[in-house]
Amino acid sequence: MTSDSACGPVLRFDRLVCEPARGLRRIVASGTVPEGGALVLRGPSGAGKSTLLRALARLVPIVSGRVWLAGRDMGEFSPPLWRRLVHYLAQRPVVFDGSALDNVLVPYRLRIFKDLPPPGRDRVVEAMTRLGLSDPAQDARTLSGGELARVALLRAVFAGPSVLLLDEPTAALDADTRRTVLQFLGTWVKARPGRGLVLVSHVEEDGGAFSPVTAVDLHHNGTGAAP
Repeated sequence: MTSDSACGPVLRFDRLVCEPARGLRRIVASGTVPEGGALVLRGPSGAGKSTLLRALARLVPIVSGRVWLAGRDMGEFSPPLWRRLVHYLAQRPVVFDGSALDNVLVPYRLRIFKDLPPPGRDRVVEAMTRLGLSDPAQDARTLSGGELARVALLRAVFAGPSVLLLDEPTAALDADTRRTVLQFLGTWVKARPGRGLVLVSHVEEDGGAFSPVTAVDLHHNGTGAAP
């Protein structure tokens, strides 16, 4: 895995200190997400990778440090708008009542999306088919873990973010589906200026699917830095 700074950062955080709960170990890290590429968070289990993702999504307290999106400080955005633009996808995605297609379009029920038209059904169904989801009408609660992970990924993509924060997005997938998902993400991140990914994965090759790519190594003492 190599670092490449040819493209400017779409997201940057500097000496970010986050604390998941009072009294728990703090995470300290700095990093950049290159436009059209990915930042990979690396480190052993328990080092704080998921906590850092949640901090970047403003879901756990930030004690100090700064975060910028396209050069604008995080504080210039309301939390709901920030979370729409910097979208966090948990390792265990949430399932809602309704069909698989309904689940992809869930964000458009939210107030923050009230002025935005939802994507057309044909466009969503085409993307579902690309990811091997052949039955948009299937009850979402009957989906397998891997199918639900792909539905949740599409839900995040169709929410229109600039940055996706992905926590083990390929963990529930077989090898062929994993490659399909990584190709899909590689296409998405290049399709429009101002996009980027932050990726947590225990599969070394996942980060290699993107270019440019940067990395932050987190350690059990809670500190992290670019290698």
